[in-house]
Amino acid sequence: MANAWKRENSKQPKLLSPILLILSLCLLLLLFLFFFSARSPSNPPNSTLLVSPLYPIPSFNCLESPQAHPVVANIVENLKYPFLYSLSDFGSLPDKPHKNIVRLLKGKPFRKPDISATIQQLLEGMKGRNGLVVDVGANVGMASFAAAVMGFKVLAFEPVIDNLKRICDGIWFNRVGDLVTVFEAAVSDRIGQYYFL
Repeated sequence: MANAWKRENSKQPKLLSPILLILSLCLLLLLFLFFFSARSPSNPPNSTLLVSPLYPIPSFNCLESPQAHPVVANIVENLKYPFLYSLSDFGSLPDKPHKNIVRLLKGKPFRKPDISATIQQLLEGMKGRNGLVVDVGANVGMASFAAAVMGFKVLAFEPVIDNLKRICDGIWFNRVGDLVTVFEAAVSDRIGQYYFL
């Protein structure tokens, strides 16, 4: 009798039944498919802007772009139509880091950029119409996202690849792939090619 408690506790735990195991695998598969299907294609691969017969400009395909790293999103505060924005590469933090990096580290939302507030104020009276916003020199997309979250279609032109990666992050975060078309190009009054050094 002294060893009876050892025999009762030495029983092996029951394994999950095969039906429960199959159900859990199906649930994981459905979650996986949901998250990858929720990601709208950033730009249709065949959309092209025809500047002239000699210079067709294909749109920048965010899905084929190398991912910026690390991707950290935060909400832009104090806008009527808020959106998510990514600071994608902190690198080594300088002695005086950018105000939004400090706010992110403190757990606060990003301060609104003046360009985003201005764009939303200008477009407020036109909301509901079929409008097209052209963002020349889109930088990291603050004006593009401000317009896209209001429902406007946006053509964003940006020649710098690091900025394009951050625009792609923002397109994915805000789910505006059907509204924002990005072009890896500079805009000028002359047709030709320019190189940034």
